[in-house]
Amino acid sequence: MPSAEEVARYRSQQAGIAALVKRDLTAFWNSLDLNRPEAARDALLRFMPSLVTEYGETAASVAADWYDDMRFSEGVPGRFRAEMADAVADALVESQVRFGAQHLFTDTPTGTLDFLTLAVTKYALYPGRATIARSANLDPAASGWQRVARPGACKFCRMLAGRGGVYKEATAHFASHGDCGCAAVPSWDRDAPEVDVRAYVASERTSRMSPEQRERHNARVRAFLDEMSD
Repeated sequence: MPSAEEVARYRSQQAGIAALVKRDLTAFWNSLDLNRPEAARDALLRFMPSLVTEYGETAASVAADWYDDMRFSEGVPGRFRAEMADAVADALVESQVRFGAQHLFTDTPTGTLDFLTLAVTKYALYPGRATIARSANLDPAASGWQRVARPGACKFCRMLAGRGGVYKEATAHFASHGDCGCAAVPSWDRDAPEVDVRAYVASERTSRMSPEQRERHNARVRAFLDEMSD
């Protein structure tokens, strides 16, 4: 597994991408006429998908290069090149814009900017995290990927980090929130412990779940978080 210094370097690169995407979103927001909420919403619908794609591709490229560098520096045997993940789908980004745009029609339109800032950061960084996870699952020499939480991370992130365990299944999803500072890190340690099976459950995608399924899922996650606090 990469050293703490290398993980910090990669996390710094993630933070740099996040800062740039926030900068561009804020600049675009400042160009909008908030007295015309429909026009502002439609402009955001055109702008946000391209913004997420641009920085998502950057995040994936940075992650792939970092993975390959770490593999080489650690002397991992065999030949393998990291595989970049795709950017988040336009349809998903557009759905978030439509949801967040409701604030444009109120007395507090900046609520839309607050909401979209978190969303765009999450979606721009996701391809980088997915690149590490996908590559670690495809790499014959890897044992899986580990979630490394930043110092002072929230309880949810610490839970998914699994006390240093690795995710070994290709179906594991890198769940995150808007200001998440966690990083996905490859592991080539064949003796690395696997995360608690409940961490897999907690990382499941909820976007395709029915309301009832989502509530049951959230209840399991809350129970796991409560247990961690004991």
